[in-house]
Amino acid sequence: MKMRVDMGRDPVSKVLWSLAIPSVITMFAHTVFHIVDTMFIAWLGTVPLAGMSLMLPVIFVEYALMSGCTIGATTLISRNLGMGRLHRGRYLANATLSLVFLLSLLPCALLVPSVKTLFFSYMGASPEALVHIDKYLFWQVWSFPVAAWTLVLDAVYRSQGNATVPMYALLIGNLANILLDPLLMFTFGMAIGGASLATLIGRSLTLIYSVAKLRQYSQIKPKFNITRNTIPTWRSVITIGLPLSLSQISFSVGAALLNRMLAKYGEAAISGWTLGNRIEDIAFLFVFGFNTALVPFVAYNLGRGAYDRVKEGFIFTAKWSFILMSAVGIVLYLFPYVFLAVFKPEALTLAYSTASIRASTTAYPVIALTIVIGGLFQGAGHTHYNLFTQVIRNILIRYPLAVLLNSIFGINGIWWCQPVSSGFAFLVSLYFLKKLKPELFGTG
Repeated sequence: MKMRVDMGRDPVSKVLWSLAIPSVITMFAHTVFHIVDTMFIAWLGTVPLAGMSLMLPVIFVEYALMSGCTIGATTLISRNLGMGRLHRGRYLANATLSLVFLLSLLPCALLVPSVKTLFFSYMGASPEALVHIDKYLFWQVWSFPVAAWTLVLDAVYRSQGNATVPMYALLIGNLANILLDPLLMFTFGMAIGGASLATLIGRSLTLIYSVAKLRQYSQIKPKFNITRNTIPTWRSVITIGLPLSLSQISFSVGAALLNRMLAKYGEAAISGWTLGNRIEDIAFLFVFGFNTALVPFVAYNLGRGAYDRVKEGFIFTAKWSFILMSAVGIVLYLFPYVFLAVFKPEALTLAYSTASIRASTTAYPVIALTIVIGGLFQGAGHTHYNLFTQVIRNILIRYPLAVLLNSIFGINGIWWCQPVSSGFAFLVSLYFLKKLKPELFGTG
């Protein structure tokens, strides 16, 4: 597999496929990372699975903060490389590393027992679920600093047209996680805590591989140092990254609100929705892979002033994302229970998961297009439009709609708030795309 492509000169389709396929494999490995944990924890029972589900918003928020900044760094580094400014790209990478590492320490507050109990009780955790949350939390918190360094290296490789090293790195970490999960959870009797420790070890191996390959495959080698110009550089990264972080956090806030609504239907409802989301993670792998490829491609070519390549890349990505997600949506709507079988859910959990998946699949094509348009905004540095779109979807539309539909149709109304709110988000993203068309494509 070719390690690097020329984002400014190679054929557009070749560049995007070359970046997207390793990204899809990487995201599949990342998804498997979580699915393996979910599968083994589901084998422990409904209460441990509910405990992990209540921990997910914390994980999502932390990764939203870190990944938002690293995507912002990818955009800035790619654009500077497109303009021939390698030195500036190196400085951006150094500043981003210190910023993301500091952000990774925020969840340490949850290690304080009183803070932890107050927070998760508010989230709807039962006393039984709190016991499992406590076991899962400790190792998970210490995996965040390791992941921070890995995310920065991922941004550095991708901004140079290299999606292959991050792919191999995550495959190594995931293989370790898959092997260690049953060993630590069942053989050594660590239960849910074993899944968390396996994650930490797997992420550490991913980082070790990424660092080892820097000398061979990267002109940029991030170093942890803070100078007088670091904070102004943080502001540049945060200007692009914070709206992305907030848009992802809005999803987590929305998920937490829906978790509270589902809690009144019991732990099976929370677990069922979680399993449905895990299946959806796999369903959208190709779209997220294309989106990850589109961001540095757009940034690099905007830096060069190659608007025709930006337009061609967007159309190519939108077409394939729409086709693939239409096909995936049909298969999942017809046979959701086939894909859920690996989790061995209880009957009620299976019923809830099936209903959730079938409702969501009706909007898969428009969700795919919304994601691609968002990738275009990210590459151009206009991430505030991603924020507006996601806040409208997750907070202003989805949750109030869930309350309304739940009062009319019961729990089924909660499932159907997903596709309806996604349709609204697509219309909003189209409006912003029309507004930015001259800047992105060089046309009126």
